Amino acid sequence: MFAIENWFLLNNLSKEAKTEIINSFSQPKHYKKGETIYSDKAFSKAIGVVLNGSAAAHGENVLKKNFYEGDTFGAAALFGNESPYISRITAKTDCEILFVDEKELRFLFEQHPEASINYISFLSERVRLLNRKISLFTCKGATMKLYKYLTDNTDENNTVKIVNMTSLARLTSIGRTSLYRAMEELTESGVIERNGSTIKIK
Repeated sequence: MFAIENWFLLNNLSKEAKTEIINSFSQPKHYKKGETIYSDKAFSKAIGVVLNGSAAAHGENVLKKNFYEGDTFGAAALFGNESPYISRITAKTDCEILFVDEKELRFLFEQHPEASINYISFLSERVRLLNRKISLFTCKGATMKLYKYLTDNTDENNTVKIVNMTSLARLTSIGRTSLYRAMEELTESGVIERNGSTIKIK
């Protein structure tokens, strides 16, 4: 269970301020495994925080991102003119989501400017990561093939455990030379972080 006082939006706020803000939030919503949370036809003008369980975003039948406890979605689509939500988010497991709508956020930003800086920093990092991912489309086929395998096999911590490069080459049907090159390109682009046999997807 994610402790909401540790949410990035509340960074650098006093304990008293955090308590006041948390008490003002609406009650979390519960979703059953497989249930739709957001779609292009049904979505809230709010950001969602996964408090318990996990969810996944899909677009054009492709897995775009997994969301685990503490992860946030919907931030980029909150402000501005209303338009269809570009992803379908479904519950991977039974989950609990806290939604904070635009009105609540505006009030939070007015009362605590530090929170608005936290929000901008979060969005800025998302843009940088998106740019790095877009650059992958110019990479060779092995790089995209490896990235898809890794993202399809993440655990609840957004990590993948590999035995060794030989077994990974067999699992992905990528030659070892191409596999090493693809791993290097993904690491240098910043979309993955490798620590021995553990690979974390950003």
